[in-house]
Amino acid sequence: MAQTANHGPRLTPSPRALQKALLQSAQQAQKLAQAFGKVVPAEKRKTTAHTEQAAPASTSEH
Repeated sequence: MAQTANHGPRLTPSPRALQKALLQSAQQAQKLAQAFGKVVPAEKRKTTAHTEQAAPASTSEH
């Protein structure tokens, strides 16, 4: 008798869940660092295509 595979609980979180967990972790690190008067290096957010179009690059071609 063939049984269907029961994969059980998902072991790998979805990309959205990972992003949420990363954001929460970063916020906790910031709060903890502020409590001890330290600075946590933060990654700068990537610019979107919309903001890149608003400020075109000032490279001149020769």
